[in-house]
Amino acid sequence: MEPDPIVLAWRAARGRHVAAVALALGLGGPLCILALLCLRDLVHTLGHDEATALVFLRVAIPRVADDLVLFPGWSLAPLDLERAAFLGLSACAIALAGLGWFVAVLSFSAQGRAVFRLREAATAAILDAPPGAREEARGLAGLLGQTLGRIDGLLAIGILVPAMALGAILVALGFAALAAPRLVPATAVGLFAAALARELILRRSAARGALRLRSSALAERTLGDLVRRMPAVRIHGSATLERARIAEKAAATRAALARAEAKLAYARAPSLALAIILPALAAGAALWRGGGDGAPPARDVDPAALVAAAGAFAIAAILIALSLNLWRLREGLKPVFGETARTIASLQGRRGRKGGLAVPRSGDLAAHGVGAYDAATGERLSGVDLNLAMPSHVAIIGGRGSGARVLAAILAGQVAPTAGSVTYAGHDLGGFDAADRARRIAFAAGEAILVEGSLRANILYGADPSAAPDQPAFVEILRITGLDAFAYARGLLGRVDPIAAPDFARALVAARATMRAVLRAEGAERLVEPFDPARYNHQATVGENILFGEPVGPTFAPKRLARHPYMRAVLEAEDLVRPLTEIGLAVARSTVEIFAELPNDHPLFDAFSLFPADERGYFEDLVVRQPSAVALRRGPAGQRDRERLIGLALRYSETRHRFGLIDPAFEERLVAARQSFARMLPSYLAAAVEFYDPTRINPAASVEENLLFGRVSQGEAGAEPRVRAIVRRVLTEEGLEASVYRLGLESRVEPGSAGTGSVAGEGAIPVEMRIAIDLARCLIRQPDIVVVAILLDERKPAEIAARITRLRAARAGRGLVVCVPDAADLAALDPFDAVIAVENSTVVPLQPDAARTLEPA
Repeated sequence: MEPDPIVLAWRAARGRHVAAVALALGLGGPLCILALLCLRDLVHTLGHDEATALVFLRVAIPRVADDLVLFPGWSLAPLDLERAAFLGLSACAIALAGLGWFVAVLSFSAQGRAVFRLREAATAAILDAPPGAREEARGLAGLLGQTLGRIDGLLAIGILVPAMALGAILVALGFAALAAPRLVPATAVGLFAAALARELILRRSAARGALRLRSSALAERTLGDLVRRMPAVRIHGSATLERARIAEKAAATRAALARAEAKLAYARAPSLALAIILPALAAGAALWRGGGDGAPPARDVDPAALVAAAGAFAIAAILIALSLNLWRLREGLKPVFGETARTIASLQGRRGRKGGLAVPRSGDLAAHGVGAYDAATGERLSGVDLNLAMPSHVAIIGGRGSGARVLAAILAGQVAPTAGSVTYAGHDLGGFDAADRARRIAFAAGEAILVEGSLRANILYGADPSAAPDQPAFVEILRITGLDAFAYARGLLGRVDPIAAPDFARALVAARATMRAVLRAEGAERLVEPFDPARYNHQATVGENILFGEPVGPTFAPKRLARHPYMRAVLEAEDLVRPLTEIGLAVARSTVEIFAELPNDHPLFDAFSLFPADERGYFEDLVVRQPSAVALRRGPAGQRDRERLIGLALRYSETRHRFGLIDPAFEERLVAARQSFARMLPSYLAAAVEFYDPTRINPAASVEENLLFGRVSQGEAGAEPRVRAIVRRVLTEEGLEASVYRLGLESRVEPGSAGTGSVAGEGAIPVEMRIAIDLARCLIRQPDIVVVAILLDERKPAEIAARITRLRAARAGRGLVVCVPDAADLAALDPFDAVIAVENSTVVPLQPDAARTLEPA
């Protein structure tokens, strides 16, 4: 990549820059000249109303004896000349606007090409970088972000504007010559002086701006340090000392800023002087007529020609100033561009080979005196000599830190050896095409790097979309890797769109009756409390009972429910404000007492407290100063307390929290409030909640809630897994299991977010599932060899054995290399074709016990 932004812009879109400059100078220049000539002739008509004829668009250089006529123009009456001049100015304005639009399109499309070339070079360098260059790749990403954030049109007009400035200088000198040849030196001197003054201002402004940035950063650090010291300041009463310390630093900063401001003021002084001197210089040159020593005096300067020359001078001065601005921007970007170019060149020098040999389908995978270091894991390996015939099944034995994972990465070609060589079918493993090697020799390194998209897209990441397996084969891979239960659970949490999937929605509603019948037949009907519009649901909170539906969007979200004006109006109408405030105060008091000895980060506090840890101090203070709900403060403070307490009450569930605050009579009042809420709901709020209806699907509720049409009882141990098993059986019998899997695979994954019920965030996918996703990515590609560097020692030995058995069955007849933990019970496994033991960063001979357990076939 080019280290200069202007060179990059030129090489990326040479033709467009040439076209833009040609149009700007070839068409824009003549149009500008024509507009200035029209302006000159229009001004010339002033004071010549009685003339019989005036010359329009005459171009001539005045001389003492006669004029050097370049274009004779046309003789018109003064009124006709005015019409022609105005018409010419209007036409030039319209033509210049259209031309400017087209030139801008060309320029910014050229910038788009340059940015694309820059992004493409950086992307290619990062994609082709070896695993050991991760820090350089991360640094390149930061450099590219800085570069693109500071371009500011330089790649678009960095070539065009200087070319236009050069053309404008020539036009200004030409119009000075048309006014009077003696104005040409004055015009040249004036443009040079204006350029010097502008450059001086830009330099001083840049120095002042850099100093302001440093001073603001210093102020932020100083005040941040003051905040850190505040406990010590309060304890030791050192406010005066801190004030003096900060004042001393501020004084030094102010002095430096004052000097920079003074230098900038000095730089602006010549510009202000030039604003007076340049017109005076032009007037003096125009008034000077020379003569003497027998020479005839020069001719008077036409004021109209002087106005046109002044207009050309102004255009040239503006374009010179813009060129200098772009020059300063270029100089500021050159270090970043240079560093970016050096980083890209460094990564390109270390990239894997492209267009190399095709990976054979079988052969010996051999290591000869191999040593390596994996920067990602910190493990190393030395003195490895192996020869593995592929396809075969190979086990690598070694605990964490032994070097087993490095060996797996070396055999997969993902870590380059620092000593020795690794060959496959007699060819160096690094000599194969990197992309083809990744397809043929898949490497399951551990936790999958999740990408934004669906769960299916995350599993298919890296696979050819046209070769993706069908649904049964896909589900089978999920079962092998252990992802089937996770995908099914995600499907149960998914939401059904009755428009996009009407058949599934109707079948789910019809399955509700089957679900109730199965629950009744198995004596488990008590485990699910159905939604009944006329009855209070004891498994739901107070707020959920009043809402009796699923909120859509943030309008009636649980945290905002108590503050919503409509909910407050319903509570006022049903005379529930005071009772709910009392319940909220009782909940706050009980919660404060129960968790008084627990810290804020205790898991029990997070699991059972009705208010978050950051609000604990507020409610502790509220309980102390408010013995009863009657004594709430007046004004905004009391209103805030009341809203917080009502919010607590709305999140209260008698079945879960068991404070004994809700009796059957109060339940009837809450059911009446539910009916009032639904009856009086304004039309503009109708889309904010989806009410429960036994005859239709609820698009805001999950598949499981739509099937159960109720809540699982929280008062009986083991109710949830038992109900979940019945749900799965009913869905299978109704032929809806495939649709649940589809919903689960289509559920969104957003790695950078916390996630919601239907969107899996970073924390919603456990570590073991991310490991399974990485393995599934490898299996779906159907490679010739799969290298699994995952140590499954978090699982029970029986689970490890079952997982390896399924994996080996799926890879029958194809290559498999798998790291097996020492603690695994391998006696129940079929013998491997080869066993490699790794200990203390080297391959060691097999111990007798291991050799008996894993006898080579």
